[in-house]
Amino acid sequence: MIEIASLSAEDLAPIHHLIPGADPKLMPHPETGRVVPVADARLDGNELKYLTECINSTWISSAGPFVGRFEQQFAAAVGCQFGVACANGTVALHLALATLGIGPGDEVIIPSFTMVATANAVSYTGGSPVLVDADAQTWNLDPALIEEKITDQTKAIVVVHTYGRPVEMDSILETARRHGLVVIEDAAEAHGATYHGQSIGSLGEIATFSFYANKIITTGEGGMLTTNDQEIARVARRLRDHAFSQERHFWHEYLGFNYRMTNLQAAVGLAQTERFETLVQVRRDNAARYHEALAAVPGLRLPGEAADTKNVFWMYGLLVEDEFGCSRDELRARLARQGIETRTFFVPIHLQPIYFARFRGQRYPVAERLCQRGLYLPSGSSLTPADIETVARAIAEVRHSN
Repeated sequence: MIEIASLSAEDLAPIHHLIPGADPKLMPHPETGRVVPVADARLDGNELKYLTECINSTWISSAGPFVGRFEQQFAAAVGCQFGVACANGTVALHLALATLGIGPGDEVIIPSFTMVATANAVSYTGGSPVLVDADAQTWNLDPALIEEKITDQTKAIVVVHTYGRPVEMDSILETARRHGLVVIEDAAEAHGATYHGQSIGSLGEIATFSFYANKIITTGEGGMLTTNDQEIARVARRLRDHAFSQERHFWHEYLGFNYRMTNLQAAVGLAQTERFETLVQVRRDNAARYHEALAAVPGLRLPGEAADTKNVFWMYGLLVEDEFGCSRDELRARLARQGIETRTFFVPIHLQPIYFARFRGQRYPVAERLCQRGLYLPSGSSLTPADIETVARAIAEVRHSN
């Protein structure tokens, strides 16, 4: 049986104040009976038409034609020549690492402030994640702290474009070149973001995307590896598909995976990609409305956008400071009673029970502060201006009642 990692009371004592409380119970608004979800999918394009084509043709496995069409169109939308569709974003990242040959004894630099899947994908290879703290302004890994973490065992840097905010890539790419390291972009949340005019997903050797139901482009579950390197794409395709030999079908010369995407998922993804710019702009419009409504509320630190970058605001995140008058968790509870769903920011990797022993004694203060103070508001593609007004008004009411 699998062994469950747990933290002792002694382990928890110094970090207990950083760990989010249980999610508050979400109740319909007492007057309207409505709930504003944190995210929902928008499926008002050709999704049903293409799914019907799949059913009528009986091509529902990964061999169907929509997979190749989706790969081609999505890769082009993010400035790449090649796309390799996968079962989800986590396996896309694992596939990228495996394609590069990352394995036992190798170190991969990642941010501490990220979703646990980033660290897990490195661990799946047998490699070791090495953590870097976040930058207080961008919430992404701090480029100035990478150099001190590089050793003779370091093979790659995984940058995560957190919540759709582009990482400051120039200095990271320069550091990687000097040390002979590969840069992988974890762009799970950054569909359509740009950095100095270039698409996120086309800046490193490989990038990976997630198409989970709350993402800007969704297939329900799904992911994709993108690259401009033909050999990387070729190897990734082989690994994704059990490493089948091209000479004979049931012949396997190295260890592969079953990480394929179905034709059904790809049909939805293609329909979504046809509206790529529209779906990206919806998130940016949501963010602009939130910013206008919340900018004057004391005690909230709103997300910014660096010069010459485009933040796609996958989720509209903010920090609740002391001046607001109540804690982040209390704000969440009071919003939940008004039918408004929220999420806390990521719990940093070094505080996760499954990684706590590995990183025992290490502290990443910016990541910890983001964990303690951060939440994101309803941000889905179906959100209406009236929904945003409802959320903003409820937040202001909480502030004024303190």
